[in-house]
This record gives sequence, structure tokens and C-alpha cells, in this order.
Amino acid sequence: MSKDSGSWPGFEGGSDVPVYPADLTQALQSELAALAAIDVDYGQTQRCLESLTCLHITKERLVQQADACHKRDREPHVLRLAALHDRIMMLTMFRGLRKKH
Repeated sequence: MSKDSGSWPGFEGGSDVPVYPADLTQALQSELAALAAIDVDYGQTQRCLESLTCLHITKERLVQQADACHKRDREPHVLRLAALHDRIMMLTMFRGLRKKH
């Protein structure tokens, strides 16, 4: 679906005017930036772990710990993104109804 389509989720009639408030856009960008930073750190950790020369059991334990930390660090941001998505969907799903009233 193209951005110019009238059914593009964040835009009304293909115009450049967002249907949802700017605070939602800022919140989305903030959460995505946080997730990107977490993923970059995780990638660096993985590369460091791959280069370790230690016992396989020790290395595997460190990999599992890094995976658990990555999941733990990402979870609150993913949940906030889901909540923001729900808010945006509520605003965009019923935008036609608001204009008719």
C-alpha cells in the first residue's frame, strides 16, 4: 500500500496531516530508538561472545545470560509500542465516524 493512498493508517485522505497527536509520534520514535539501541548493544555482545576462547559450557551460559538480558531489556519497550499501536488504531479506525458527528 503506498503512502499516498487514502487508506494509509496515519494520514487522512493522503494529505500530510497526521490523524493522531504529535505526542504519539514522538513516543513511537522514542520507543523505536530505545529498541534500536538495545539491539545494537546486543549485537556487540554477541560478537564479543563469539570471539571468546573459553569452555563451551561457559560460553553457552554467557550466551544464555545475554539472551535473557536482551529479552528483559526489550520487553517494556515492546509493550509500550503495543499500547501506542492500540491508541493509534483507535484514533484511525474511527476517524470517519468522528467527522460525521
